[in-house]
Amino acid sequence: MSYIITFFAVFFTDIVNTYYIKAIAEDKPLVASTLAGIVMLMYSVAVINFTHDNLMLIPALLGAFIGTYVAMIIKRKCGRVVEGSSLEN
Repeated sequence: MSYIITFFAVFFTDIVNTYYIKAIAEDKPLVASTLAGIVMLMYSVAVINFTHDNLMLIPALLGAFIGTYVAMIIKRKCGRVVEGSSLEN
């Protein structure tokens, strides 16, 4: 069960971290601060788990890879500009 918790802690941390960076870039201090706290809490769960069992690094690494991949897919789908719109560069 700890392997699953570690995987999802890092998976969701990477997704939240994407929005944290976006909040910083958009100059939203309250949102960025809130997300920073959430990121720290979720990373703490993962660190506590793999401190006690080094094999927890495997689900942590998989969670980081897949979490970042999913976050980028979400960003692409939500941030896609419709062709011919005034927002297109």
